[in-house]
Amino acid sequence: MKKISTSLLAVLACLCLTGCALKDMFTRKDNPPPQPWTTSQTPTLEQITASVNRNSQLIRNFSTENASVYAPGINLPLHSRITFEKPKRLRIQGSATSLGSREFDFGSNDDIFWLWMRRNHGEMWFCRHDQYPISPVRSTIPLDPNWLVEALGIVEFKPTDLHLGPTRLEDGNWEIVSYCQTPSGQFIKRTVVDHKVGWVIRQGLYTPQDELIALAHATDLRFDRASGIYYVKRVEVQCHGMEGKMVIDLGTPSFNRSEPFAVSMFAMPTYEGYRAVDLCGPEILQQHGRVMPP
Repeated sequence: MKKISTSLLAVLACLCLTGCALKDMFTRKDNPPPQPWTTSQTPTLEQITASVNRNSQLIRNFSTENASVYAPGINLPLHSRITFEKPKRLRIQGSATSLGSREFDFGSNDDIFWLWMRRNHGEMWFCRHDQYPISPVRSTIPLDPNWLVEALGIVEFKPTDLHLGPTRLEDGNWEIVSYCQTPSGQFIKRTVVDHKVGWVIRQGLYTPQDELIALAHATDLRFDRASGIYYVKRVEVQCHGMEGKMVIDLGTPSFNRSEPFAVSMFAMPTYEGYRAVDLCGPEILQQHGRVMPP
C-alpha cells in the first residue's frame, strides 16, 4: 500500500464521521409542528431522545440523484448520487459533472465498506466492519464509517450509552452529552437539539480526553409532510487537522421507497487499474508491525 496522503485521509475522515456545528443559524423549510416540550420550560432527557429516535426510525431508506459534495482542495462541487438503506447500506458516488467521469465511490454494506478515489492512483481501500477497530488506519482516523449516516441526520440515542442533560445553551437550544462505547473505543458526543421543533442541528465528536475529532453543522433542514420526516438537506463537516470543510447537499431526496434497492447497489465495485487493498489485511498489518489476531 502506498503512503496515504494527508488530503486523502481528510476526505476519508469526512466520509466517516459524525460531528458538531459552528453556529446556530440554519434554513427551515415547511416547518413541522412544535414539539410537546415547547409548552414547558425544560424538556426531559426522555422527551428529547424519544423525539429524535422516533424521527430516525421513520427513515427506512432514501436516495437522491442530484446531491452535491464540496470537498477540500476541489474547486467545483462533485455531482453525486447518494443511496441509503438501513442498517448499514450506503453508497455515495461523485463525478466532476452530471455526465462526467466518476471521481470517487464510497460505499458500505452489511459486511464491508470501501473507498475509491481517482486521485488515489492504483488502489481502492476496503475493510470489514468487524475488523476495522484493529486496522492501523483506524489509529490515524479513529472513526467508525457508519457514523456518516448520523452526520446526514439519522441520529439515534442508544440505550446502551450514557446520556446526560439536557443543558440549555445561551441560544436557547438544548445540549445532550453522550458517552458512547464503540468497537473503536469510547467517544464523547455532544448533540444540540433545536428548542422549538426538536431537530438535531449540531453534533460534536470528542476523544475521552475531550479533544475534538469532528464537527458537523446542519445548515439547511427540511420537513417532508408526506412522510412526517425531518431531514438534513445540507451539512457542513470538518475534521481535526483538516484545512477547510466538506459540504454535502442532498438535493431533492426521496424517502421510504416500498421496494428494496438492488443488492448490486451496495456491492463493492472494481475499477480498472486499481487493486483492492484491505485496510486490515496482512499487507497493511505487516507494514505496521502487527499480525492478524487468531
